Amino acid sequence: MNDRNQSKKLKPLPAELDNDTVIFSYGSLLEHKKLRELLKNRGEFKILETVDAAKAAGLAKANPKDIVILKSVRLENVRVSIVTETILRRWYKNMGGNLQELIDAEIITREILQAVFLVARPAKPGEKGKSLNGGLICNLSKEELSILDKYEWKPVLERTRAPELKIGERAFVPEHITFYAGTEPAGDITSEEKADRARLLNLNRKPGRLSPQARWQRQVRRR
Repeated sequence: MNDRNQSKKLKPLPAELDNDTVIFSYGSLLEHKKLRELLKNRGEFKILETVDAAKAAGLAKANPKDIVILKSVRLENVRVSIVTETILRRWYKNMGGNLQELIDAEIITREILQAVFLVARPAKPGEKGKSLNGGLICNLSKEELSILDKYEWKPVLERTRAPELKIGERAFVPEHITFYAGTEPAGDITSEEKADRARLLNLNRKPGRLSPQARWQRQVRRR
């Protein structure tokens, strides 16, 4: 890599976009309805969106009581697995989690949801990384992050520093931005769980369409 490209890649993001309370999401946290549901204790607030990094930083600084989302951000160099809720529940129990607490918090229902989810983690040295499309959520509080942690099944998914982000044509190595990364190895998925995953991925799926059971939007995954 030449000096010009190295400088371009390592140029830091504004502090409003790269601090301990900013997260990258490629899933339901980008949905306004879900975000408002999880942040109900915040009171009245706006959710402001933009695809321009400089504008997002300005909005976050000028509107500290509102949530700012920078869209069209890509998380680079991650490995991605597809899991079912059955798998997530097993991992959660194996790590000492109490499923009843998630039920009481209305994060899950007593019945297992027939759905499949994407779980990403940073690629290890020597692994071929892929990328996910999503956005940065800014102006969260530490207390709100604790709520999101529970919603994301901590410790099955833990906030982990994003290895690399791409905004427009510019790449960044963030200092603080995190995303919810899977902590369990996908290699321990049983043959029965793989069969159930395949069934859900193909159930009522039309050719060329995303599975109705898939809990992610089209164009999230990139090869």
